[in-house]
Amino acid sequence: MSRKYFEEEVIQQTLDYNYAQHSDADKFNIAYGIDKNFLFGCGVSIASVLLANPEKALAFHVFTDFFDSEDQQRFEALAKQYATQIVVYLIDCERLKSLPSTKNWTYATYFRFIIADYFSDKTDRVLYLDADIACKGSIQELIDLNFAENEIAAVVA
Repeated sequence: MSRKYFEEEVIQQTLDYNYAQHSDADKFNIAYGIDKNFLFGCGVSIASVLLANPEKALAFHVFTDFFDSEDQQRFEALAKQYATQIVVYLIDCERLKSLPSTKNWTYATYFRFIIADYFSDKTDRVLYLDADIACKGSIQELIDLNFAENEIAAVVA
């Protein structure tokens, strides 16, 4: 699939709640790919990362297919409270829903490919987290990881 497919046909809208006091060059990007069932958990996960890393320049990117006015208010309040940036990307999932899925692995699993493609020419690193992750400590070790060209890291459970 081409970048045109992802950016022009899949990402329908972008909402940027930017209350960060750091420059874009200094930020560490963290991304989530979720459906509406995990929006609350995503907010909790973002808050846990921010609480455990108050001095870090972080930007959060949430790729989802559902985001109503209540969600908009909650995520904007979260960004404002912690002086951070949360960008929400509304995804058109019609084509993704035709791909193989299971009860546990929904079409939202494919958001990870959209995330990787979206950031491929924008930054050299993005930390992907599932929305059920709670951060209990510093992420500095992850920020400091050095990779060779075309190298990735993943945790497989």
